[in-house]
Amino acid sequence: MESPYQLRGVFSILLAGFVFVFNDALMKLAMVDLPPYEVLVLRGLSGIVFALLFLAWRGEAKWHPAILTWPVLMRASLECVAILTYIIALQYAPIGDVTALFQTTPLLVFVGLVFIQGEKASALRLSLVVLGFVGAMMVAQPGLGTISPYAMLALVTAGFAAARDLAARKIVSDFPALLSTFVLILTVLSFAFVCHLLFEKWVAPPPAVLALPLAAGLMMMLGHHFTLLAYRYADGQVVAPFYYGFLVFAVIGGYFIFGDVPNALSFFGMAVIVLSGLAILWLGKRDDAKLFQSSDL
Repeated sequence: MESPYQLRGVFSILLAGFVFVFNDALMKLAMVDLPPYEVLVLRGLSGIVFALLFLAWRGEAKWHPAILTWPVLMRASLECVAILTYIIALQYAPIGDVTALFQTTPLLVFVGLVFIQGEKASALRLSLVVLGFVGAMMVAQPGLGTISPYAMLALVTAGFAAARDLAARKIVSDFPALLSTFVLILTVLSFAFVCHLLFEKWVAPPPAVLALPLAAGLMMMLGHHFTLLAYRYADGQVVAPFYYGFLVFAVIGGYFIFGDVPNALSFFGMAVIVLSGLAILWLGKRDDAKLFQSSDL
């Protein structure tokens, strides 16, 4: 693959990171005036509309037998738990801290690949996974009162998001990725609506506030679109490390939009999370199983 296409892939994943963080910022702003599950409902309605328009444009707005297979349905269900915990964390904790803790997702996926799906890995890789969790604890600083305990919900989100990604590996290859995303959005919308009915009262949003979750639905769709473009243009090994650019955008956005300033230990923890994740991805380019045969699992 020519390098210009690799650069397009990198640019696309960084753009995806920017719009996903923009989506989080819009939701956090909307939750100043609206309850969190109502925000999810409004964003979901917007996302459904944009997903249908995008699917129609791609000629993929049609029934596919894989829709009712267990990997597709499990992926959507796991995303429900992930987003329903993430929205609470996002409401009460700084956006940079929440995103930093969520960056443990790729590391948890690695653990799942080894212990659930039986892939081999060296002790070095497992040590890097542990190091990533150490970085997460530096950000969260439990018991020190430096950030809201709600930020710890981002770790729950990361766990379910990792399980979601493991389920996605079992989805048949001919199933359109955006159609799977549509099923996911529809499922999350349904669960968010039930949670809203059970735990919240409807708050009529003023037009200016209503625009926030509706715009977030568009940002969500753009994020998925740019992510698809990234993996279409470039090799996965090139694109994946730049996923950690999401954290940089989140910290910058949290500072300029919400005035959130992480302390020095949090910054150090963020760096540990990013570096450990990048190291695992870098090792994926090498046959480290041969170099560390004595410690293979």
